Amino acid sequence: MTDQLDSQSAETDTTRAGTQAAPVEGAASNLVPGTETVRDEQGPGWLPALMAGGVLLGIFGFIFCGVSTWVLFQKRTQLAIRTLKGAYVTELEQSYLEPETKQAVVAEVQKLIADMEDGKYENWQSAAIMQRLQRLPVVQWGELQAVQLFIEKTNSQEKAEQLKQLSRLERAVENGLATSFDFKDVLEPVHQPDPGNASGFSLIQPFSSKEVVEVCSLAKLVADRAEIPDQEFPDVDLVGIVRSEIDEGATAGGF
Repeated sequence: MTDQLDSQSAETDTTRAGTQAAPVEGAASNLVPGTETVRDEQGPGWLPALMAGGVLLGIFGFIFCGVSTWVLFQKRTQLAIRTLKGAYVTELEQSYLEPETKQAVVAEVQKLIADMEDGKYENWQSAAIMQRLQRLPVVQWGELQAVQLFIEKTNSQEKAEQLKQLSRLERAVENGLATSFDFKDVLEPVHQPDPGNASGFSLIQPFSSKEVVEVCSLAKLVADRAEIPDQEFPDVDLVGIVRSEIDEGATAGGF
């Protein structure tokens, strides 16, 4: 009797266990494919390779820039010669400078080119000379002379005062206190856009009295800033200034 009861109890426990286990298996079988919580472990992928490639490209770029800069610095004289021949001399020949002054300035520049080609200047000297010539208002000097010629042909009561202010501006250049950038501002009232010109603008022809008055007023501002005495000066030797700047560039360097 006791053995029969124990057998029935064991069967009951087995049935309960099966009943409890069945829902778990059924739940697992009802999961939608692709929603399992277990994920395959992934590696780092391409990120380290991309980072390393970026670093290498940066190193190569830095080396390339350094080498390129060094090469350019070794060819500053050749670059100066090309600039003088291809642009500067052409601008001078097309400028409003007086014929004698123009011829003398062009001769100085041609001599400079010949000396560079003969190796008389080192790279740093050529660079310094070019810097000084670019700051020197040689081409703009001719445009200022055109304004001066217009004033001389008028009978305005302000004629003497206007000529004095232009003379003071030229004196400022002689003293190294005015540059081509100042001349560009002074001559802006008589400039007009000109894509065909190397400088990007040309003179407005013919002048008007209003524009000339503005030019003289701006010339006075530059001369006052340079503390030039309020008087008219003898004509300034532009050729001498060009020669002096070339010599200064070869000995003292740039600014």
